[in-house]
Amino acid sequence: MDNTLPLPDIFHKRVFRVPDYQRGYAWEKEQVGEFLDDLYFLGPRHHYTGTVVLCQVPDALPRRGADGTNYVETHIVDGQQRLTTVVLLLNELSRALEDYPDCADLAQGIRNNYIETKGKGGATVYKLSLNEDTDKFFKASILRKKPGIERPPVRSAERLWEAKAQIAKFLEPLDGESDLDHQAELTDLYDKVAERLHFNLYEVHEEAEVGVIFEVMNDRGKQLTNLEKVKNYLLYAASSLDVDKAARDDLVKAVNKAWAEILRNLMAAGLGSSANEDQLLQMHWIKQHDPQAKNWAGVKSVKRMFGLREHAEKHDELLSKLRWYAEDLCESSVAFCDARNPRRDGAFGAFPPEGARKDARYWSAKLLRIGVIRTFLPLLMAARQRWPSEPQKYVELVKLCEAFAFRTYRVGRAISTYREPAMFRLAYAVAHGMEFDEAVRAMKNAYGEGWARRAFAAFANAGDPSPDYGYEWGGLRYFLYEYEEHLAAEKGASPDVPWQEVARAGLKDTIEHVLPQYIGNRPNPAFEHEKDWQKWFTAAEHAEYVHDIGNLALTKWNPWYSNKAFRDKKGAFGSEEKCYAEAPFYQETEIAKQNDWTKESINARRAKLLAWARERWAVDFSDVDGAGARGIEPDDDDAAGDEVTEEGAD
Repeated sequence: MDNTLPLPDIFHKRVFRVPDYQRGYAWEKEQVGEFLDDLYFLGPRHHYTGTVVLCQVPDALPRRGADGTNYVETHIVDGQQRLTTVVLLLNELSRALEDYPDCADLAQGIRNNYIETKGKGGATVYKLSLNEDTDKFFKASILRKKPGIERPPVRSAERLWEAKAQIAKFLEPLDGESDLDHQAELTDLYDKVAERLHFNLYEVHEEAEVGVIFEVMNDRGKQLTNLEKVKNYLLYAASSLDVDKAARDDLVKAVNKAWAEILRNLMAAGLGSSANEDQLLQMHWIKQHDPQAKNWAGVKSVKRMFGLREHAEKHDELLSKLRWYAEDLCESSVAFCDARNPRRDGAFGAFPPEGARKDARYWSAKLLRIGVIRTFLPLLMAARQRWPSEPQKYVELVKLCEAFAFRTYRVGRAISTYREPAMFRLAYAVAHGMEFDEAVRAMKNAYGEGWARRAFAAFANAGDPSPDYGYEWGGLRYFLYEYEEHLAAEKGASPDVPWQEVARAGLKDTIEHVLPQYIGNRPNPAFEHEKDWQKWFTAAEHAEYVHDIGNLALTKWNPWYSNKAFRDKKGAFGSEEKCYAEAPFYQETEIAKQNDWTKESINARRAKLLAWARERWAVDFSDVDGAGARGIEPDDDDAAGDEVTEEGAD
């Protein structure tokens, strides 16, 4: 028995809206291509296209078309990716058919039935509206016959634009194809879409029923993200509570409102992937419910904590817990997004513009550049919520996180999960009442062991070339860029080259060896300048000094410098040639002030760099007792390990 419906029946007397608590358009080129291929090869039989779950918008009045048709406004609870792609296809198909006079009526009919129609007073009634993040762009730049010039505001809008272009190309005539054949191909494609694409339709009457539908679908293997599964469980639990209907409805509204805000925050921060959603869920759970990461089991953890069986006689209590969980997760998403993307517009918007907001963005960006953020995320989220009106406490904590991240994971070469359990326990303790001064002492205790302090001391006081902190060191570019910021600040300026440009390029494009990597004898007269280096360095000395930190600098002109003599590399101030003296990095112009470049020069520069580093990453351990702190005693999971590799830009 066929219980599926064709597309015209799905659209009949309905206008659709993707609610804000749903994610944006997510199909990439691969999914759109598969959909188009399925259509191209579709035979005469019906094709099952998927499930559509709809819910009438609460309290929405019917939308009346100019022809008197009343349209019911309906939320797309599930199936928005397929329906949106179908609308994109029909919109482009209508455009393509307009090129043929014989198909003008069909083209207009497609627009009226699936894209837009005229409403009362000539107003446009769109058959599909997307969520708040993308709807304006969707209507102005995707559906409109003459697209606007607005840029895609978020990644989901970019995907819409990419899908539109992909579909338009799919509909282009083949080389040598006649107009008559192309017209027939387009009309045949419309027949396939309108007559042979069939959907399973579920209609629910209350938003609370959505969770029940999804519980059934999940058991049948329907793939949802964990964030969607958690939301749907909350709705399912809400529908099952034996409480006043008004209270249950308020809970449903609170859950949907929270999820709309969470998705909006994630999209605005460029964190709309399922992996980032998973991280938000886990980091929130760790700081609020259970600091042991190994216990996190996704939606199963939520079900265990807020189980209907466990609250069989306490439905009012469970209702309060569910509402609190949704609202706290929403609030935590703000702190999560700020920590993960501090440079975006609106980050740390609750902080005073001058001072705390600027400092929080500045130090958070540095922590991201080091590449070890997960360990500190729950603590930073807890601090934002624990001291919302004291932003300087947050700034102090993120500065401490940056110092320990560099000292421990870059200089000390600990694996990225080292001290993660202790930091998770500290986050939980802060979220549940630990005072700020105690939290700072606890963090210093966690990172103040002898080996870590000895490792930093050995690095910062090195008197000889060290192979451990040279060209292959994972912290090199971060270290040198911090030094660049220091030199720029001394002149009341900022670096001329942004960090992102340094991070995107490779080592060979950004790191200059002042003493070149090659100074061997070659007969070509063009390399006579290599003899200058041979006067100052024996082969053994060259091998010892060439990759030393004192010999390395950030640059944009590494290929130009090659293995030239120092006098040619340093050049002259005011020169039009590429040289240290006129380079965009302050550290290059600092080197250009040297008369020559010998072992003594490298030793002196290393000493200067490390003296600055001792001050830059200094930590006051005078208030540390070495006895740990309440709630974060170390365990076997906190062991140090191997070196971690350098990660990308913020």
